[in-house]
Amino acid sequence: MFHVADAALIRAAAYPHDLTLPAWPDLTADRPQEWLTWLSQVWTLPGFAAAVTAAAPQLARQVTCAVAGEPVADRRLRRLVETAVRYLLRWTTRPTPFGHFAGVAPVEFGPHANVRWGEAHRAVDRPDEKLIAECAALTERDMDILRKVAVVTNSLGYPRGGTWVLPCARAADNRIWDVEVDLTGPVRLAVEGAASPIMFTDLAVRIATGTSADVAEAERFLAASLEAGVLLSAARPPMTATNPAAHLAWYGKVPKPGAQDAIDLRVDCSVTLPPAVVQEARKAASTLVAVASRRPGWVDYHRRFIERWGPGAAVPLREVLRVLGFPAGYRGTRRDPTACTARDRVLAELAQQSALDGCTEVILDDELIGRLRDDDDRPPIPHTELRFTLAAETPHDLDRGAFTLTVVSGARHAGVAAARFLHLLTPAELDRFRRVYASLPTAMPGADTVQLSVPPLETRLAAVARAPELLPVLPVGDACPDPQLTVEDLAVAGDGQRLWLVSRTTGRPVEPLLLNCVLPAMQQPLAWFLAEIWTAWTAPCSRLDWGHARSLPFLPRVRRGRSILHPARWLISQATLPTRTATWPQWLQAWQRYRARHRLPREVLVGDDDVRLRLDLDEPAHLAVLRSHLDRQGHAALTEAPGPSGWLNGRPAELLLTLTDTQPRRSPRAARPASTVHHRPGASPWLDARLYGRCDDILTHLVKRHEDLPAGWWFLRYPDPAPHLRLRIPLQTVTFADAARDLAEWAEQLYASGLLSDYALHTYRPETRHGTGRTLAAAEAVFAADSAAALQRLSSDRQAATAAGMMAIADAFTGGEGLRWLAEHIPHRSGPRLEAAQLALARGPYGGDDLPAALVTYRSLADRDGLDPDQVLADLLHLHHARVIGVDTASERQCLRLARAVAHTDLARGKS
Repeated sequence: MFHVADAALIRAAAYPHDLTLPAWPDLTADRPQEWLTWLSQVWTLPGFAAAVTAAAPQLARQVTCAVAGEPVADRRLRRLVETAVRYLLRWTTRPTPFGHFAGVAPVEFGPHANVRWGEAHRAVDRPDEKLIAECAALTERDMDILRKVAVVTNSLGYPRGGTWVLPCARAADNRIWDVEVDLTGPVRLAVEGAASPIMFTDLAVRIATGTSADVAEAERFLAASLEAGVLLSAARPPMTATNPAAHLAWYGKVPKPGAQDAIDLRVDCSVTLPPAVVQEARKAASTLVAVASRRPGWVDYHRRFIERWGPGAAVPLREVLRVLGFPAGYRGTRRDPTACTARDRVLAELAQQSALDGCTEVILDDELIGRLRDDDDRPPIPHTELRFTLAAETPHDLDRGAFTLTVVSGARHAGVAAARFLHLLTPAELDRFRRVYASLPTAMPGADTVQLSVPPLETRLAAVARAPELLPVLPVGDACPDPQLTVEDLAVAGDGQRLWLVSRTTGRPVEPLLLNCVLPAMQQPLAWFLAEIWTAWTAPCSRLDWGHARSLPFLPRVRRGRSILHPARWLISQATLPTRTATWPQWLQAWQRYRARHRLPREVLVGDDDVRLRLDLDEPAHLAVLRSHLDRQGHAALTEAPGPSGWLNGRPAELLLTLTDTQPRRSPRAARPASTVHHRPGASPWLDARLYGRCDDILTHLVKRHEDLPAGWWFLRYPDPAPHLRLRIPLQTVTFADAARDLAEWAEQLYASGLLSDYALHTYRPETRHGTGRTLAAAEAVFAADSAAALQRLSSDRQAATAAGMMAIADAFTGGEGLRWLAEHIPHRSGPRLEAAQLALARGPYGGDDLPAALVTYRSLADRDGLDPDQVLADLLHLHHARVIGVDTASERQCLRLARAVAHTDLARGKS
């Protein structure tokens, strides 16, 4: 179960404590004088005009003119009043931090709940990020400044053909596009020379020397490279600069205040949460992890990586992206339709049954959790955030557990929602958060946790993407002084279960954190990839995902204990109600019928994610807001509103807790640099043929003619992209042309017999997990001997034959300690009772003398090269199963279970 770390925030609406609201205006009829009176009343509410002015200055000017008596057309006045209603609802019902409307404060933990609310809020102005970007651009055009700063190559850039590509480098009018620069000699010199930070003047001298240009000309070229984004300068504020104006001021460029300056608010509030709330939050997070959905795009990406490079290979990140691109669903990739899983079917059944029964709540018990989890054995995310509301009358009710916790959201990891507000904390409070982040558990033992510093795709979003430096920084498209890690130092490694990042310098796993809430579509794909690659193999703590059922018109509330994991939700289409030309009575009558039929509660949230308003469906003014929303958007998502927060005097608030999971994690296999050897058809000593069809039938024919093949051939079965046999033939004694011709003639015979659907020659890429040089040759000799042995067991009990082969391989590789190795290294798994006849067959002989001899030689060379013998043997057993049966996790586990059972029994009887 998760533990709660000492890094928590409260997000709360910041209206005055003694605020009294006037009655809502009647927007259902033409009453301009009443509207104007109401507008004048709310405009004098303490703090409201200031909050609206900071958020929407143009609206504030219009309202000020209207209440001052300037003539306003009735339609325009109604729009002003309705907009003011929405802002008043935002001020009084939504805790999302924004300007003067709502802010944050740190939260403590203690034996009893304690709450204090004051009025001495502290606002921090932040310049408009567009002004910051413009000022930074001016700074980088000032040659006197450039001569005093360091520059570095933009780590987003990469070569493609004769160009240098900067992905997603420009954004305008809802369009985002790449920038391509001709990779001329000077550009190449600049990119290579600034691979690590270098003074602008030093790089100019290098360029001048390498191109026979004068230094002034080289400086102008480098300034143009900065403007294009090929290079980045230290004068530009990095994303870890939470006060970018101060950063620019250090270089003498001070942005002028603008109308769109942002405001972050530290509310004058202190809250202590008691153990009952902490315990319930832990349970809620653990439940969300238990029923979390999978990420199909990463499953396919993992399969393609392993197929290309094999387990244990550490492949430079750039090479992986060049060959595989990004996973499905990323910007610029195809979004494959997701398959309907058993989990989807269970959830769809729950939603449908709830709608049929007129029931708005589903209780998530252990049995239902088991059905949703199915065979998902992913470990939980090692750290996350949980954002939730608490419905309770008094602080004492929090102490005694008389509350309802409603989950608002989870997070991909810690710091996602909290980090951008940490600049509002005192130094002591910030240090507390830093200590928590520095000690976060990792998904892989021994991993280094780093902080990504990367600008979002649109400049305006930088204000919500900035976070103070909390961890060692990994810059991506950002200039950071003396980074401890760079994109070029990263490699991707994988095993049978997952992929991860590894430092090519230290060999240690790396787990980058992207500390902001910017949506994936607005993030650099590379940054999102780095943040996801290590989390994709864990079960996330995220709000309950309804999968394929998420688009149903109604979803019931999901509850476990005192926690609502997903509130009831209704999707409403404007087409189900009268059009905008209908009179108010006509619309209201239709709405009341709709509400009664669909059992909508009195109070709901309209909107998505953080952009929501709380509406009272019995209040006509709120219904007018809902109708306008439907007319504008064509649809609306209505979610039941959480209960009242009497414990905070009714003030809307959300708690944001950092959670960690410290359960032991499985260590990854040692990653080795990927092989750079590519045996391409016709230009290498190997022929790699793919024979698509029924592998058993093809192998049966291979038995009859395998002696015609050159010595040392071997095969594997593969399931993707369609079932096929991979036949690898050494060409030491034959030419490629002769071998390819003979194989093609045989393939044609198989095709004519209806046993083969396709045939192709491919590049053979040896996997470094098996070794290199003589060691790899010894491994290939093992594959050949095992292939010959496997052909002799095609007609027997295949799983028993595989188990027998596993025992034979383990025994020869360990020098006679195979039974003990199997008993100690193969995990015990429960399952159906093993049949005595199958166990007896598993004890049968496997292979001749070639296989043990090849294994002894391979073990000797593997030890010499420092390969992990346990991992090598595990790989050999996996490949043996792939040879005899194919790639099938369930079958492989059963074969290992058979082999372990025989080993355990024989050891107990004193056999060796």
